[in-house]
Amino acid sequence: MLAMMAAMCVTFTACGGDDSDSTPGKPEEPGAGGTTAYVEPCLDFGSSAEHVKEYMTGTAFQLIDGNNIALMYANSDATVAISYTFTSGLRIAQVTYNGYSESQANAFKAEIEKRYGVTMTKEVNPDDVSQWVYKGTTTINSRKVAIMMMAYKGVISIMYGLPD
Repeated sequence: MLAMMAAMCVTFTACGGDDSDSTPGKPEEPGAGGTTAYVEPCLDFGSSAEHVKEYMTGTAFQLIDGNNIALMYANSDATVAISYTFTSGLRIAQVTYNGYSESQANAFKAEIEKRYGVTMTKEVNPDDVSQWVYKGTTTINSRKVAIMMMAYKGVISIMYGLPD
């Protein structure tokens, strides 16, 4: 899962700020001054690509590329990316931001813990302390979901996925 997150960070980069007062719902456009609220992707695991496309309709995100295996969205200035992966339905949802500090990431971590009732534990790469991961497992929409937030050199990716 970590390798997949790293690949997504390289493949599609985005950036923004933080806003711990955001509420659950469809993804929204970045706020004034370039800040971005915590973005909640479609977390209806097991659903079809068509369902996710309907969920994303009317949001500030446009479909950049997609098929029945993967969908990639970005907001108008490509500061936030959302990707979805499907195998027998939605399996992984990921939001990627660029240019974030660890203190801004901590606001996202707190929001995730609050929304989903999960405790995220931190792991730091001993060879490169600028690379770290928060991990946790919880239940979302009656499904066991693993959440991983990875940061490396200012890029933060938050991945929600069904455990193997």
